[in-house]
Amino acid sequence: MSEPVSPATEVLSVKGLRTSYEFRGAKVPAVKEFSLSVRPGEIVGLVGESGSGKSTALKSILGMLKPPAEVQADEIVLDGRDLRSLSSEESRRMRGGEMAMIFQDPINSFNPSWTIGSQFRRVLRLHRPDLKRSEYDAEIIRLLKGVGIDGRGKLNSYPFQFSQGQLQRIMIAVACSSTNLKVLLADEPTTSLDVTIEAQVLELLRGLCAQRNLAMVLVTHDLSVVAEMCDKVIVMYAGRVVEVANVYDLFERPQHPYTQQLLKAIPGFPHDGQRLYAMRGSVPGLDEKITGCTFAARCDSLLGPQCHATAPALVADDAGGLAACHRVGRTPLLAKESA
Repeated sequence: MSEPVSPATEVLSVKGLRTSYEFRGAKVPAVKEFSLSVRPGEIVGLVGESGSGKSTALKSILGMLKPPAEVQADEIVLDGRDLRSLSSEESRRMRGGEMAMIFQDPINSFNPSWTIGSQFRRVLRLHRPDLKRSEYDAEIIRLLKGVGIDGRGKLNSYPFQFSQGQLQRIMIAVACSSTNLKVLLADEPTTSLDVTIEAQVLELLRGLCAQRNLAMVLVTHDLSVVAEMCDKVIVMYAGRVVEVANVYDLFERPQHPYTQQLLKAIPGFPHDGQRLYAMRGSVPGLDEKITGCTFAARCDSLLGPQCHATAPALVADDAGGLAACHRVGRTPLLAKESA
């Protein structure tokens, strides 16, 4: 058994993650190079357009992808254990026991043929060996109360009898039911919710992380959620990490042109009457072969021919983070150019 992780130590470390899918008989890369580290109590935001590889990266870390998908990594270490060396049974107990995932669609995350109570009991049988079967229902009601749901008399209800907001809270309770939980992966957990319920769910997640010292990786398209929730941010584009920064530096001193252009697209208030900025083009397809920088075709800060000829490495920037751009180290701050 691994030693307890100190607050200053990474509880989850991923290096060199690569994931490919099979498409028309060939392997196409969905995640080409991904690394991540997160400490207990820390919330790391994972942002980027659809097709950037965010959800695939989380599923790869958790071991949810099966052949013909192919997952490779230099390292996936959870609390001192390399997850690549686990047996299938150990992996099954790790998923939901030490690391759990919250999905963006609560309705399709539950089996419509089974009651909420029966689905919750299956999780407790696997991840709560400390409980007797006679104690399951009382524990389920306690866990549901912790996420704002009165479960009394509702354990025999089916998923369709709950609202989306209630189902999302129930899913969070299921994900956090293990007493050994260390890392929570949240894949756009508020996408299907209205604004009021979204705020409540985000506050619930933040409170759970603080109370239980959980590390969380939060996938979101909403940069206002990133600003409110996260300590550190990882920006992905076309399957690669293009910038890593603490949340303050990301908004005040973005180093990669893609990050700058994402921030530029946020509507300002009061509106000055000018046309809103829209990033041209789209994320390249998985099977598209690009020699140089994958963002070059959409970049407003193109340096020159080398952007099309050579892929930039992820290097330290002037703000203390990381950025994959040929301009990093050449100019003090890219934001000054694009302002």
